[in-house]
Amino acid sequence: MDEASQPQPLSLGGNGANSARGRAMAGPGNPSIASFNIQNEIMWIKQDAAQVRNAVILLEQEKDSLRKAIRKLKLENGRVKQKVKTLQETIYQLTGNTKGENGVNGASEADLDYDDIGRDFILVGGVHDPLSLRHEVVIRDTEGVEHKSAERYYWYKMAVRFDDHESAQKILHAPNVGAAEAAMKEIKNFDEDAWNKEKLKHWEDGQMLKLKQVRPISNLLVFSGTTYIAVASQDKCFGTGWRKNRQESNKPIFWDGQNEGGKILMKIRQQLKEGHSWLGPYEEEETQKKFRELQRFVWRRIDPAKRIQIGPVGRGVPVRGRHMGMPPRRAPGGGSRVNHYSAAITQPIGQHS
Repeated sequence: MDEASQPQPLSLGGNGANSARGRAMAGPGNPSIASFNIQNEIMWIKQDAAQVRNAVILLEQEKDSLRKAIRKLKLENGRVKQKVKTLQETIYQLTGNTKGENGVNGASEADLDYDDIGRDFILVGGVHDPLSLRHEVVIRDTEGVEHKSAERYYWYKMAVRFDDHESAQKILHAPNVGAAEAAMKEIKNFDEDAWNKEKLKHWEDGQMLKLKQVRPISNLLVFSGTTYIAVASQDKCFGTGWRKNRQESNKPIFWDGQNEGGKILMKIRQQLKEGHSWLGPYEEEETQKKFRELQRFVWRRIDPAKRIQIGPVGRGVPVRGRHMGMPPRRAPGGGSRVNHYSAAITQPIGQHS
């Protein structure tokens, strides 16, 4: 920046006596002029700091205005939804068609709007989450074929759907998730439009196989009661549109996905609850203990700065619409308590007939 454009001390600027006096004082080795310049620098810094404070105050005022606007929109949205609900009830009465207490999806909580969820919800996703499709546990399908996870079952069905039996076998026998994922990406003749028409069924089948064959996991789902379940994923069909490591994943107001994966889990939960009974007080107590542990370490937003302490998360699988909307894995590692818990619930205790 040109020196003339910067503020100058009065003793060095202007004409006449002040200017002459400034030139006389500005000789080499004069400590007084150096001190004067330092004082001016401090003054300018204080002025800049004051301007920054004013800018921050203005931003806070704008944020407050936005909050008020959002509250007004929510109130208006609530009134509109109430009107729609009233109209629907009137239509049901006139047509004699009752909706039923459990909602259209088999569970009333699954029909909640994101604005009505509040802060009490389960954020599903990751290899250490037993409710996640990616959670590694051996399951057996109706044909007797064993799969290392519900996610691999989903990929296997994808390959079979497009008659790529070579890729299906690679997915089935891959030594790890990475190799299975690579095989999935190479499925031949994949048609996204065709797959979109039936992917929900295979996603639900994979979860149902796991929940029916691994009782500790089904116990956890039943124990969750009516808590809303959200799948943290960028996939806007199966998930909320946000991965677990994003702040937006923990704020329903930002969710813009359909969360079909979460709705399926809530529907399955309703079905399991109808025929579920505890084998004894110990089983229920152990389930409660593991449930609280998952709430604390897994069913929540993953802070990237602390993710090493709470276990793996990872990247999505955004490949030609083939991902399931599950927040995915990282390289092995993470908190010992989560790893210990994960290992404790991955043994099937019964096979699906």
